[in-house]
Amino acid sequence: MQSILAAFVPIWTLGLLGWAASRTKRVPAPAQGVFTWFTFNLAMPAVLFTTLSRTDLAQVRFEPLAAFAAATAVVAGVMLLVLKGRLHERIVGTMAASYVNAGNLGLPVALYLLNDVTFALSVMLFQIMVMSPPIFMALGSEKRFSWAPLRTPNMVAAALGLAVAATGLELPGVIAGTLDSLGGAAVPLAVFALGMSLDVPRAELSRLRLVSLVVAVKLLAHPALAFLIGRFVLRLDTAALMSAVVFAALPTAQNTFVYATVYGRPAGLARDAILVSSLLSLATVPLLALLLQ
Repeated sequence: MQSILAAFVPIWTLGLLGWAASRTKRVPAPAQGVFTWFTFNLAMPAVLFTTLSRTDLAQVRFEPLAAFAAATAVVAGVMLLVLKGRLHERIVGTMAASYVNAGNLGLPVALYLLNDVTFALSVMLFQIMVMSPPIFMALGSEKRFSWAPLRTPNMVAAALGLAVAATGLELPGVIAGTLDSLGGAAVPLAVFALGMSLDVPRAELSRLRLVSLVVAVKLLAHPALAFLIGRFVLRLDTAALMSAVVFAALPTAQNTFVYATVYGRPAGLARDAILVSSLLSLATVPLLALLLQ
């Protein structure tokens, strides 16, 4: 539990600093857009490329990933039907209920609860290569439908990273070090910008009922579906079942806020879902892991 808590502390700290900087006017409001742009177009592609290029594709665990992916697909489909509003509004809500924080939270959870980080990389790969393309296309669809979202820096970086991993190429140390430094800014800047976005008038906060619905689906329905599919359909062993369920129970990823902001969509729901689900998952994730042991 202490190790999992340690993974959340930097996120809370950076978010609090972002909120305080905005609240005290130490950082001008337009800086939030700059931070988000830098994260989406430079830092995040760097960390995606370096992570995937160093991934042993033979270590991808397909059985628990199938349970996780099936549960994610069900959650996404139901949320798209249940949520009201325009397409981009429903997409943001769907992301908040199904897109998990597999990176900076998933990796320590995999290490300390599952004793194996390979499944975290499998989930990251699924979210980047399978979930992200339709999300990008849907977020931009009402402006002008095209295949341009598939050429975003994230998708290009992920494809190049997979190509390097598949061919076994090794980057020169200088280039690899530069990309590592650039990628290291992704999480701090994303969370700092998220914290800045919390400094809003009370009237602009997302409705409590909608946030409650999204968070309940994320932390309860998503892992419950992963358990049912993994246990009764795929008949996974205990270790594989725990991997699928624990990762389905992870809180909403910061990428939901970044994606909504970059595409100029309302990000209030994503912001609130990240905040609430990250707080509550401190109790739900260890509890689920304990029950599945």
